[in-house]
Amino acid sequence: MRTVCQIPHRLMRITVTSWNEKYQLRFELDRYEQVFKVDQTDTSIPALEDLANRMAESVLHGFVSMRAGFLEHSND
Repeated sequence: MRTVCQIPHRLMRITVTSWNEKYQLRFELDRYEQVFKVDQTDTSIPALEDLANRMAESVLHGFVSMRAGFLEHSND
C-alpha cells in the first residue's frame, strides 16, 4: 500500500492510498476509521480530493454514530 496524498481537514486525517489498482479514501478520527475504495481507472486524485471535501460532513456524522454504538455496547 502506498500513500498518495493527505487531504487537509481541521478535525480528521484524510489519506488517499493506492493498493491493488484501487484508491482508498481513508478518514480517521480518534480511534475510528472509515474507508471508501474507488477503482483507479474511474477517478483522479483531484476528483478524490473534491469528493473527500464534499463527503466530510456526512463522514463526521458517521463517526458520531459509530462512537454512540461503541459506547452503548461497551458498557454492558
